[in-house]
Amino acid sequence: MKRNKNTPEQLEFLRTGYRTMPVPELTAAFNARFGETRIKENIKTTLNNYHITAGRTGHFEKGGQSWNKGVKGYMGANPTSFKKGSVPPNRKPLGTERICPKDGFVQIKVAEPDPYTGFPTRYKHKHVHVWEQENGPVPKGHVVAFIDGNKQNCEPENLMLITRAVLLILNLHNYKDVPAELKPTVLALAKLEAKAGIRTRPARGRRKR
Repeated sequence: MKRNKNTPEQLEFLRTGYRTMPVPELTAAFNARFGETRIKENIKTTLNNYHITAGRTGHFEKGGQSWNKGVKGYMGANPTSFKKGSVPPNRKPLGTERICPKDGFVQIKVAEPDPYTGFPTRYKHKHVHVWEQENGPVPKGHVVAFIDGNKQNCEPENLMLITRAVLLILNLHNYKDVPAELKPTVLALAKLEAKAGIRTRPARGRRKR
C-alpha cells in the first residue's frame, strides 16, 4: 500500500482535531481542509504511526481551540462529494428494460412523471407503453392483453384491448395455456360471456354428500 506523505501542517491539524473529533469526522474535516480523498483507515494509520492520541476525557477542555476556529460558513466540498447536476453512474437511460419480479411483465423506462415519487422518469409495463404509442391512453375499464398469452411478447400485433370483464373470464379459462389454434375461439366466447354478464368457472367436481 502506498504510504501517504504528510506535511507538518497536516500533522498539526490531526493532533489538534483528534482532541475533539472522532476518526470519521476528523477524516471528513481533513479532506475538506486539504483537498484530499483519504479514508478513515488511512487517517487511523497516520495517527498510529505518529503516536497521535486523542487525549480527551469526553469533556471540552477550558481554553482549548477547535479545529475550525476562525473558519466561517461553508468550508467547501469534499473532492468525492456528489456535485449538483451530476448523473449517478448507475442511472439507467430511457428505453432500459427489465422483468418485474412481482408479475413477470416486461417494464421499460419512459419519460413520464412517476405518480408516487414525482421523478420525471419511471418504469412502465412495456406492453401498455407500446399499445399507447400506437393508439393513445388505455380507456377506463380496459386493459392491454396478449393475443398469444405470452406476457413478454410486446410486439404491437400481439396486443389487444379488452375489458376487465373479458380479462377475468379469460383468466378463469386459463387462456394463456390454451393451444394457439383454440385461442381465437376462447377469446370470442369470453367476449360473448362478458357481454351477457356470464362468469363461468372451470368445473371442480361435485361436492360429496
